[in-house]
Amino acid sequence: MNRDWRERFRQHRRFRERHSLRWHLTKALLFCIVLAFLCWKGYQSWQLTRERTGFWDASLREIATQILDSMPDNLALLAHTAKPPQPSERRDDQKMSFQIWAAGRNVVHSPAAPVMAMKPDFRDGFATRRIDGETWRVYSVADAKRGIIVQVGRTQDMMAEEFSGWVRVGLIAAAQVFVLFGLVAWLVIGRSLRPVTALRKKLLERPPLDLTPLPLGPIPAELQPLVEAFNRQLGRVDEALQHERRFIADAAHELRTPLAVLTAHADLALRANTIEEKNAALQRLNAGVQRSARLSEQLLDLARLDTAADGAERGPVDLSELLVLLVRDVETLARQRRQRITLNAEPAIVTGDVDQLGILLRNLLDNAVRYAGEGGTISVSCGPALRDDAPGIVLQVADDGPGVPAADRERIFDRFYRAPNGNGQSQGDRGSGIGLSLVARAARSHGARIEVGDGIGGRGLSVTVYFPSAAENAPEP
Repeated sequence: MNRDWRERFRQHRRFRERHSLRWHLTKALLFCIVLAFLCWKGYQSWQLTRERTGFWDASLREIATQILDSMPDNLALLAHTAKPPQPSERRDDQKMSFQIWAAGRNVVHSPAAPVMAMKPDFRDGFATRRIDGETWRVYSVADAKRGIIVQVGRTQDMMAEEFSGWVRVGLIAAAQVFVLFGLVAWLVIGRSLRPVTALRKKLLERPPLDLTPLPLGPIPAELQPLVEAFNRQLGRVDEALQHERRFIADAAHELRTPLAVLTAHADLALRANTIEEKNAALQRLNAGVQRSARLSEQLLDLARLDTAADGAERGPVDLSELLVLLVRDVETLARQRRQRITLNAEPAIVTGDVDQLGILLRNLLDNAVRYAGEGGTISVSCGPALRDDAPGIVLQVADDGPGVPAADRERIFDRFYRAPNGNGQSQGDRGSGIGLSLVARAARSHGARIEVGDGIGGRGLSVTVYFPSAAENAPEP
């Protein structure tokens, strides 16, 4: 059991390291440091080792020139009295050897220099020679006026030792800088991400339904767009939650009365003493059931529109075809009321969601049939708009019923608003105040504009919806 726990802990730690922004940034910075150091070290090595123009050749030339300049003018006279040079034991710490020749004799030399001339031809310039089993890099320079020749050289072992020492010191310094930089980067990145950790802690301490925006505060600028996007998402979730709460409250409020009425009609039918009384009660019960079914359908449509996501899948929709189908659905109810429906549908293509457009058309038709009254006339039309100031597609549903007073026409699209009873319809035919609010909601979603006016022959009510053309149609945010 303990072994399994430790294994899970190691896996969790490895997962966090793989997905840690702090760890990834630190690794990337350290990798850049190492890469830059290796490039610099490689360039320096190339500069050290290349012939004639490298660091070592330049140092040989510089030292030889300095020695030549420091020699006295009478050095050639000393050559006749000086003792011949004796071989000496080479010192391990010697990094460079030199010889000074005057009148053909080696008058001065360093302890580690060979006895014979390092460059026998005594010509100015560089040479690579094999002396006493070792490879030498030699530079020779002469002053013909004073008769002095200076030769300076290094063995390959000297250069290799100096190079390894240089590399060793560089690696030690680089390791110290690497550790220091890694530690500083780790601490700085951790300190920069501390506000994110504090924000996470605050978010975990919130109540489940607390959807207030997160404070930006000292959040790093690179992470602020993420927090802002998260706040926008919180706003959308809060809006959807508020819609759901309002829907539940509205549904509970609107369904309470119809259900009570249905219960009352059912009790009357059960207590009826005659067939006529029972039939009358059942008819009222049936009307109540139909009204409740319509109310439930509208509430569901309301929930669908409220929770519809922006940018839902949309495409070209022919309003004329959709209108013909929906007119056929309401013809039965219109015949029962001895109403006449005239339809003039021309091809009218809009870009939209067919379900939302169906909700808009169905509620406009249902509203007209309910409020036109017995024997009324309903006119339905759609097609290209003829007005220059409103190009696009126009849809109109008009009736010759009692209509709505001009003072109340601006409020008929408010949710659950009912016009005052007195326009000819029975109490049972009165709507729930949801239908036209659904029309307004679907119209706004499609960027459409609604106008309300007088109906057929100056009577009743007409509702006209102006849709943008298919190329201009865009949903309202």
